[in-house]
Amino acid sequence: MSFKYPVVMPKMSMTMETGELIIFHVKVGDHVKSGDVLFEVMTDKIDMEVDAPADGVIDSLLAEPGAVIEIGKPVLIMLTDTEVMAFDFGNEEVEAVQVEQIEQVEVKIAPLAAALILNESVKAVPKARSEAAKRGVDLRTIAATGPDKTITMHDLNNAQVDPAMAARQKANRALIAKGIEMSRGIAQASFSRTVNSDFETATLIRAWASVLRSRPDLAIHTHVGVALIIESKYGSALPVFKDPDHLAHEDLKALVASTSEAAKNGKVPLAMLTGATTTIFDVSRYSMNSSTPLLFPNQVTSLTIGYGTESEKNISLTIDLNFCDFYDGALLLDALVASITKH
Repeated sequence: MSFKYPVVMPKMSMTMETGELIIFHVKVGDHVKSGDVLFEVMTDKIDMEVDAPADGVIDSLLAEPGAVIEIGKPVLIMLTDTEVMAFDFGNEEVEAVQVEQIEQVEVKIAPLAAALILNESVKAVPKARSEAAKRGVDLRTIAATGPDKTITMHDLNNAQVDPAMAARQKANRALIAKGIEMSRGIAQASFSRTVNSDFETATLIRAWASVLRSRPDLAIHTHVGVALIIESKYGSALPVFKDPDHLAHEDLKALVASTSEAAKNGKVPLAMLTGATTTIFDVSRYSMNSSTPLLFPNQVTSLTIGYGTESEKNISLTIDLNFCDFYDGALLLDALVASITKH
């Protein structure tokens, strides 16, 4: 007897509600073995391969790449000779069922952000820039042949774009756009200070975690998890450094270096993709003076590091006014600057 088994959108973090389908690695009619990669999905924290739960044949694909699918909803249907044990990915149990019980999943295509902010730091003619935004192409991946290393339409049209990479970038931008949209509904305020730029990323992470731990009245979690936004050709990665103020400086420095390298290659340990209580985005590396910090869900604070001068950097703090007021925000930023300056 054959069973039709729905392979569903898995839950990859406690806060995850939907996932973005990046790409299928199979097509209808393919024979697969248990453990073969079926498709890739992305959330705001991770992109992950979903494996076949058993040997079987791909019966149908229920969504298109770029679709946003709720946790527990079927992504594809497999034919298997044995009934597969279902896992609880949400609040609903998913079971192996007969074909007539399978319904086509209604999905929504996430809106593509008009252009990735980092594209602005790449030289390109206006037409190439606008077309790249429409196509979801990251200009950083294109070799420039125009004057002063400017990307032309010829460069754009002749660029060899990896479809899987382009799909990841598109999904990533849509998720960032969704996060920004969600952030607009939070009552928030931002503060800025200029500090000596002679500090390492590990010093900043450790100091910020220590400052937040000193204010338990503002805590909505039992730990401190500092997410560091790292850009790569695949898009943004958000590895989380948990309780970094409990690590020795050199140990944290080594961990930041190895994690950053892994993130740039699109590979971050699964254990480091959950548990964020605050986020740091360093735009100084792109010679940007500032950027409004984004408050992610379930986080009360976020930081942005901007370029000031050769000897200075700008630190911007955004706070959730539901948990702290303007005075609290000023105290937090003052404490952070004082801690960094001591090192």
